[in-house]
Amino acid sequence: MPLGLPRRQDADEERPLLASHPSNSLHSSLQYGASQHQYLTKNQVVFGFPDSQDPQQWSRSAKLVQLIVVSLLSILPPLASSMFNPAIQRMAEDLQTDEKAIIATTTGFMIMLGMGPLVLAPLSEMFGRRPVYLVSFAVFSVLQVPTALSPNVETLIAVRTISGFFGSECATYLLPQFVCVSIYPSMVGPDG
Repeated sequence: MPLGLPRRQDADEERPLLASHPSNSLHSSLQYGASQHQYLTKNQVVFGFPDSQDPQQWSRSAKLVQLIVVSLLSILPPLASSMFNPAIQRMAEDLQTDEKAIIATTTGFMIMLGMGPLVLAPLSEMFGRRPVYLVSFAVFSVLQVPTALSPNVETLIAVRTISGFFGSECATYLLPQFVCVSIYPSMVGPDG
């Protein structure tokens, strides 16, 4: 049992409790539920029935559309990272620079693709995932225009680096996982 956490004594023996009692100062955000085994967090979302906002109650086609859209959002930033690699030599000629400078655009993009979630993920927890994903993807999409119209390699490197930062939130691969778990809770176990 990790960290000496107390365990339930009911039918579900695999799941440890978060706290032994809701008055525990480490877990002050927990509220005591109707029974001694039911703990709810302050910000837990509870749906009624029927509720159109509950992803588990959506129609099969609505679930599939949502899953496809989210999957496409996750594919685009990594695709944008290397899409112009076959044209590196031609781009170097057009921008009157060497190939290493063009490769630096991909380097900057990939570094920010990895670093962006360090900033954007906490924002999505504070303001909600939807606004952060929508703003991030909108900025990422708009930045593709100055990328295509960059007059020199310095501008291209700067725009691609910033683009990688905003594309990172969609490319973290957590978004499709959250959507899948929300729509299909059986993916993580019988209790959801």
